Amino acid sequence: MELVCDLCGREWKMERETWRCSCGAPLRWNLLMGFDRQAIEAKDWSLWRYKAALKLPQNSKPISLGEGMTPLIPTPDKRGWLKLEFLNPTGSFKDRGASVLVTGLKAWGISEVVEDSSGNAGVALTAYSKTAEIRCRIFVPQGASEGKIAALKRFGAEIVFCSTRKEAAEKVMEAVSAGIYYASHTWHPLYLQGTKTVAYELAEQMDWELDDSWSVFIPVGNGDLLLGIRLGFQELMASKVIKSQPRLIGVQAFACAPIYAAAYNLTLPLNKTIAEGVAVTNPPRINQIISSVRETDGDIVAVSEPSILNAVDELAGLGLWVEPTGAIAWAAWIQLGKPSKSILLLTGAGWKALKP
Repeated sequence: MELVCDLCGREWKMERETWRCSCGAPLRWNLLMGFDRQAIEAKDWSLWRYKAALKLPQNSKPISLGEGMTPLIPTPDKRGWLKLEFLNPTGSFKDRGASVLVTGLKAWGISEVVEDSSGNAGVALTAYSKTAEIRCRIFVPQGASEGKIAALKRFGAEIVFCSTRKEAAEKVMEAVSAGIYYASHTWHPLYLQGTKTVAYELAEQMDWELDDSWSVFIPVGNGDLLLGIRLGFQELMASKVIKSQPRLIGVQAFACAPIYAAAYNLTLPLNKTIAEGVAVTNPPRINQIISSVRETDGDIVAVSEPSILNAVDELAGLGLWVEPTGAIAWAAWIQLGKPSKSILLLTGAGWKALKP
């Protein structure tokens, strides 16, 4: 079986209606795809160069806007590297998950989807659904940036505004109960098939020399990026492409840091943060996230609001315009003393924090 529930242990096949376990818990990939460097489609400069290593429904035809293969550049002091995920087509790493997910949905014959999102995931899903001619409705909580709302409108989403994330989650489940497909970046296993390609790219861009002497700093809200990267590195190691897995450093905003609190057995208030993309108060995959970090000898780090603002400004000084959520990996790297052999994921574009 390809999928397994961490809570009850039930195993599942990857099928159209399989996005969570019948017990209500999220699923994780039990199947590790083999990775063959010779199978890379060298002339394809998108994540689809790794199509042979992606678990997809039968008869899938890629729905792509050129996502992936984002630049990896050194920091000015040469102590680390910056992965420019904000240069994906709609301005965030979410394009990776959306491309693979929508590819699967199209193969399954899905014609209409819903999602609850504060911005980046909804924007990506809307854009790829538009390309695939799939109708898309997004439930958006209060506090989403106006730039992201403008992007949702531009790509033709049906937008339903909600007062809180909780209300958005409730409203989306009402739509699912009415028969509309839930294309969730938080829950759907196919999403991780997209985000795992970050691990593949990092390994290839570093000439397949990544190992446990390296650290990868990853913004974490629901964990779809960190868990995808963990899956990708597991597959690379199982296929003997890399010798060991880099340490995963999950980064949260201290103002809203439930994963950090759980990892260190702390009781912390959950407040608003300028890093809205990681402002998730109750991430369903929290146990998977903490386990993934610990299994790589990594860490969960929380950064302050002033340090996030400083990170945005410092990156802008390097010519890199990212939103606050996209800058928190830099803030964490600074907080830890700029350790060498670090890769920082800059996940979201700065224009998303602007008013239209």
